[in-house]
Amino acid sequence: MWLSDGAGGFLRNWLGIHRTEGAVVPFEAPALRRARVCKDEHDSMIAILRDFANNGATYIVPWSSLPLMANMTDHDSALHKGIEETRPSNPAEVRAVVSQLALAGALGQEAKARELKRRQDDQTHVADVELILVLHLLNSSGADLSAVTVDSILHGEADVRAMVAAASVAVGISRQDIYPRVTELTKLLAPVGLPTIHPGWLRVERDEIETFSKSCIARSHAGSPDMQASLTALGTAAGTTAQLAGTVLSLIDYALLDISTTISRWPDQQAVLGQVIERLSLLLDEWPSLMTMVRDALRKSQGDQAGQLRTLLATLPHVPEVTEQTQKDGFQTQHDATSVSQVLGDRLTTIWCKSGVSTSKNAA
Repeated sequence: MWLSDGAGGFLRNWLGIHRTEGAVVPFEAPALRRARVCKDEHDSMIAILRDFANNGATYIVPWSSLPLMANMTDHDSALHKGIEETRPSNPAEVRAVVSQLALAGALGQEAKARELKRRQDDQTHVADVELILVLHLLNSSGADLSAVTVDSILHGEADVRAMVAAASVAVGISRQDIYPRVTELTKLLAPVGLPTIHPGWLRVERDEIETFSKSCIARSHAGSPDMQASLTALGTAAGTTAQLAGTVLSLIDYALLDISTTISRWPDQQAVLGQVIERLSLLLDEWPSLMTMVRDALRKSQGDQAGQLRTLLATLPHVPEVTEQTQKDGFQTQHDATSVSQVLGDRLTTIWCKSGVSTSKNAA
């Protein structure tokens, strides 16, 4: 079980680390690109502005006063109002607000078209992931998937009903609980997705941060001494974040690899998985905007690059300290940074391709 032994120790230690509150809001105005929405001790909405005056300082202002701090585009004004009305508290909730505003046309017609396309793609991916997880559960229970088709699953044909009944016995829950639990698991996994087949936005962000880390380290060798120090520090912080995120993703993938246990103990697993995925989103939340600003800084004249990088370095997102024991616990469970995710990805891809479901679906 994924919460036993080293994995349990790693997750308990990681979940106990101080977390960053709130979430980045994707404003267009350059001065607001790293603005975070958060709640203060009185539950009032505030904005945290990192490097607002280009001096590395952080400013905190009431959310209602934010329009007085910078000129807002129509996009930013709509977003500011939407956040004020819905009071999101984490990255997933901010994304939901942005999605709703985009679909309503409040962020412009281009944003509406992009969001409609993204929603359609997401619906397809969710359906795919749910089907893959059902097949994975049946396969883990010893079912022969060679004759399974989409129609046979959707219409509950006799062979499929027999497979589900056998899986329910193997998992130790009623047959009626199989599909609801897999559906809930699929929805919970949306930000993470599946390795290889349908990676979610958190998995994509983690890979982008790792690539950014390597790029900073490589570029540091060619820069001035000032730039070397800043780029090395940025690359190291990004690398630590990517490594920690990779360990967490591998543990989530371990729960999927052992899907029979996860579905069997779903009420407990659901709560822990939800907490882990939310904490992962907070860990990665500030990096996309920071990476964009670093790349922008590197396009400036050579004389301006070093100073801008030093300023950005002063506003690094909080990077949790990964103790040696925490690392040891995580890697004892996953063996290395990629093995569990790779095994899961290979297994699900094999099931998806060899079962004939993907072929039947595409032909339908």
